[in-house]
Amino acid sequence: MKNQSDYQFLSDLERKVWDWLVKNNIPFDTQQTMFGMQGDLGSATIDFIIIGRNLVLRVMGSYFHSGLESQARDEFGKERLMGKGYIVVDLLEANLSDERIDHTMRLALQGQEVLK
Repeated sequence: MKNQSDYQFLSDLERKVWDWLVKNNIPFDTQQTMFGMQGDLGSATIDFIIIGRNLVLRVMGSYFHSGLESQARDEFGKERLMGKGYIVVDLLEANLSDERIDHTMRLALQGQEVLK
């Protein structure tokens, strides 16, 4: 289950997703690293795992997820997670605005991404 003490370590975008999930009574866990330590080649940090489903939500803010190196790391991590049977949905910063978050999150819970 989610650990409330994790909330203080989240980015503003991750907090928006956390708040939406809590508001909509969606059980989740947060901030888990798989396949090695965070930052290691091939590691994958999972922002949110929806409990009871193999659904992973990754918040893709432009600060940490832009540039070729970051994009390659993110894509490799996504492939590894999918190889373990997870459905991986990347939540783009542009789709987490107050006007768009509800639509984005409802699609995400169905395993669908909003691409810009």
